[in-house]
Amino acid sequence: MDKEAKQSLTILHHNEGKSASEISKILSINRCMVYLAIKRYKETGSTQDRFRKGGSRPIRTPAVKKFVRKKDRTNPIRSIQGMAKTPIFQPEVGEDSIRGFRLKMLQIWRSTVTF
Repeated sequence: MDKEAKQSLTILHHNEGKSASEISKILSINRCMVYLAIKRYKETGSTQDRFRKGGSRPIRTPAVKKFVRKKDRTNPIRSIQGMAKTPIFQPEVGEDSIRGFRLKMLQIWRSTVTF
């Protein structure tokens, strides 16, 4: 039984007048989850997850990694902003993706080089 089905059954039992502890025993789920499902239902009128704000995850596909490696080999001083604006990918690869990948590459390089 998936999450949506359990939440729907939780609300069904709640509307029948059963307590949270009874519902948790019937559905064999944590009592706190029953309380959260009931609270969400009272606030929003449905059992669906709430929409969350936030940025999208950085794009780190193998093609992007290959592109960054190639550009770093040819010109290691190249700016991250300039690399992010290169129109080879749609949507554009963000500066955060390139910056994070460069840092990972640098840490790997530092761990392999001994002074």
